[in-house]
Amino acid sequence: MLCGLLILTACNSLTSDTIRSFRLLFDEDRNRIPAERVNDPRADTLLVSTASAQGLFIAPPGSHGQIQWRGVTEQLETDNGRITQLVGMDVDVLVPLAANDPFRSGLIGVADGTRISRLVDLPLTYQTGLHQEAVYYRGPLEAIGQQSLQRIDEHIRMEQIGFQTTNYYWLDPDTGRVRRSIQNPAPGLPRFDLLFTHQPARGKQP
Repeated sequence: MLCGLLILTACNSLTSDTIRSFRLLFDEDRNRIPAERVNDPRADTLLVSTASAQGLFIAPPGSHGQIQWRGVTEQLETDNGRITQLVGMDVDVLVPLAANDPFRSGLIGVADGTRISRLVDLPLTYQTGLHQEAVYYRGPLEAIGQQSLQRIDEHIRMEQIGFQTTNYYWLDPDTGRVRRSIQNPAPGLPRFDLLFTHQPARGKQP
């Protein structure tokens, strides 16, 4: 059986078994990562969960902004908490943030009804320059674990391929960092539940 537990070094190397486990997301249940490993990390971590698999990625403490979480044949990139690139899966996705993107200026301050346009590439199906329209609405403060986090809803439409979805982000009201999100990056992929744990850089608060 493939294992859903990733024990990673600072360079974010994944095991080949883990790569295969993510390609079998709709098969039988996978082993789950022990709660104590997630709740008591020793570095910045990104816990990625789907309906039937989990992966724990590690980055140096104090990481922020654009982070590349690399594997043997797979790469997951986030930019201020949003998935901007997936490589090595059955569906590759490239969707960089726009110049005036609310994720760049600070999603915590986004106003209801804010709209942004992005360009999306789906290389494996030779689709490039697809238009993605996103509209943002502020949700309530919600309890996630022991924290009270600000929820932001992101409504996505890609009319060229008939794709629409809603992504959810929960932000720390004090730091503006995305602590958790539920994202569907592209058609053909499952919904990803991302849990970020940030350790403080030296001399700073988390």
